[in-house]
Parts: sequence; C-alpha cells; structure tokens
Amino acid sequence: MSRKSTASRPGRAGLLGELLADPSRDAGSGARPIVSVREQEDDVYLAEVEAREISRVALSRRGSWHGEWAELDLPPDPRAATLAERMQRWHAARPIVLPGVATELLAGFQDRIAAARALPDRLEETSGLRRLLAASAATLEPDFQVLPVRPKLFDAERDLERVSLASAAPLGRGRKVDDLWVKSSWLSTREDDASMRLRFAFGVEREDDASGDLLRHRLVADLASRILPESALVSANPGIVQLVERLIGERALFTQHIAYWNAPEGGALFHHDAFAMDDEEAERGAGQLGVCYMQVDGRTAWLALSIADLAVRVGELVEAFGRGELPWVQAQLFPDGPSRARLADLAEDDELLRDELAKPACGALCGLVNRGPEFTSWLVDAGHAAILGPGDAILLPNHGLTRTAMHSVFCAGDETAYGLSFAIRADRVVERPAP
Repeated sequence: MSRKSTASRPGRAGLLGELLADPSRDAGSGARPIVSVREQEDDVYLAEVEAREISRVALSRRGSWHGEWAELDLPPDPRAATLAERMQRWHAARPIVLPGVATELLAGFQDRIAAARALPDRLEETSGLRRLLAASAATLEPDFQVLPVRPKLFDAERDLERVSLASAAPLGRGRKVDDLWVKSSWLSTREDDASMRLRFAFGVEREDDASGDLLRHRLVADLASRILPESALVSANPGIVQLVERLIGERALFTQHIAYWNAPEGGALFHHDAFAMDDEEAERGAGQLGVCYMQVDGRTAWLALSIADLAVRVGELVEAFGRGELPWVQAQLFPDGPSRARLADLAEDDELLRDELAKPACGALCGLVNRGPEFTSWLVDAGHAAILGPGDAILLPNHGLTRTAMHSVFCAGDETAYGLSFAIRADRVVERPAP
C-alpha cells in the first residue's frame, strides 16, 4: 500500500485521508473503513485515526501477533450497497459485506443464541454430540433417525465426535438416505485455542464435500435447521435470500451448515471454499457458488479478497522486498537463494501465482499470506478488512479454484464469537439416486 512512503514524512497532515482515497484501495465491500495502527506511526496520522475511530481490536491467532486495527466512524462507500456494485463484485469473486442484514431478526432468537453460547461445553463432554441429538429427538423424528454406528473420526487430533443419521424422506421404492452426519471438532490442536465447530454434511468426508447431489444437500439443510433454528437468520432472511438469488440468477439453497465458535487466539488461516471445476461447470453455475457467513454473537475480524487481488498484494510485497523494505520478513520466510528465486518466479507469473495461492494452505506462500502484522497490515490498509458484529453477514463468491474469495478470520474480542456458515448452491431439480 502507498502509505509506506507517505507515512514516513513527519508532520504532514491528511495522511489518513490520503490512505482512504488511494485508488488502489478496495472501498466497495460494504464494510466500515478499517486501517492498521502501529506504534511507530507518524504522530499526525495516529491523531487523525484516534479522532475518527469507533473501535480498536488487537489481533492474535494461535500465538501469532497480527497487530491492531482501527474501525473508523465513517460510513461504507454508498456504491457498495447498490445491486450493480454487488453484482460486479460477485462475478469478480470479491467479498460482499452486508452490515446489519439480520439485526432486526436477532431479537427473536435470543433464547437460541444463549443456548448456542453454552454448546461448546456440552460438545466437549464425552458423547456430548450424541446426547445433544438425543435431546432433539422430538424435533428430528420421524424424518431423521440417529444411527447407533460410531464412525471413525476423519481427523483424530481435532475431531471430537461424529454421529451418523438416516432420513426416511421419500425417494421412491421406500429407499432411505443413511449417510448423513454431524460432527464436532476443535479448529486447532493448540491448548490456548478453544475454537470449535459443528458441521453438517453427508457421504464420505472430503470426497463428497463437492457432491452435486441436491437431494442430500436439501436433507442436510433440513437437518441443520432443526438443530440450529437460528439458521433462519440466513435461509429465511429476505435481505440475504433475495440478494443471493439476484446474484446467482436462480433459486438459492443454503446448505452444508457449519456453526463456528471462534475463541480468543482462534480463527482460520487464509483459505478458500472452492472445489475444482472445469470451464463448462463454472459457466453453468454447477457446484458450490459461494459461502454466506452470518455473525450471530460476538465479533470476528476478517481479511477477505479475491484470489486475483491477493495475488496483486503478494506481488506488491515482493516489489517492496526488492526496494529493501521489510528485510526481516524476507530473511525469515525466504532465507536462501532458491526460495527467493521461487518467490520471484511466482510474482512474475500471475497464473502461476494464483495456482499457488489456490493450493491447500496457499502452498509455498502460506507463511507470507498469514504473516502478521506486516502482511496483515498491508492487506488492511489496502481495504481488504472487515469487522463483523451480531447481525452482520459476508458473502464469499466462488467460481472455481482460481476465481474465488480468499479469507482469513480472527476472534475480535475477549469473548468467544458465534457464527454460522452456509454453502450457497443453485436449488434445481433433485437428482434421484439410480435404482
């Protein structure tokens, strides 16, 4: 970001205004403007920020410090709320923030939100998930039945429990779907991170995550809504449903629910939610079209941008290395000739760079894109940050591995934050299994 040069000139007024007006800054997400704050900043700049800020968050994730952000008392760019801007961002795989889109609906779910705050303690207990489902039997049966089988855990280090379910929903010839499942898990293995998630899905984990079986996706959505009625904050929210259906051009299905409890020191490293699709699949909108995340309780801080924009920011940082800036970052992440040559090759080839970022954990660039506070601040000042509070949502479009929204998440407070994530799919004709 350009402030690297302007902020070094002491006594100059208007530095905050310069930063916010920088044409390379992304001002169209719909989030309030956010800037990074560092102790070594110019005093004039710090005074400008302090005069405009309405909140400040200090971010640390699993022992890695990512700096401080100041949320400014300035409205989002008015263009961000227009359908034209949102449509453009959706097709460019850029995130769309929907501030307060469920605020009015939250009042009707206060009992459920209070229950959700207590869920992690229940899920941590032995057979806690199975007991939760047993307590919900009146809501589930007769459409869903908990199966006695105890499936093997996919990730023995992080998974707590997995429960299989069957659905008696009519499929013709009296057939059932018996491969639905729910699982509870930690987000990491660190003792100082109590972050947890509760996931609803079907089939073989990872292999069937990208399945286009809409019948099972509908069943998963039905199952999750019975365990987590607050899912209606998204799936029955006209402000979200109508917008998403305009963006995708057809009826939307919100499915593959995940409940997240992002605790202090928790969150997620940079990743995307895309699956491999060929050009024809992407063109006809097959597969998962994006993700909607709803903040229900507490606050989370996000870095979110298209993979194309992330590639641009990585390229900018590599250029800064070439100018002698941030030498300690280059020395730590790319200490030798071969690693620096590899980084230079990636930065010079946009397609190669996107392919690398699309790999699990961002491939060879994992350490760089998750580097805090240097790269985190770089992205914040470039306009790619958002702070979500109760009732706020974010849409993360997906058009394939190299046209998708990348995102990184932090807990933005001293209390665990509760949120819900949904896969967005086109709700078309149900594919029935072959007899």
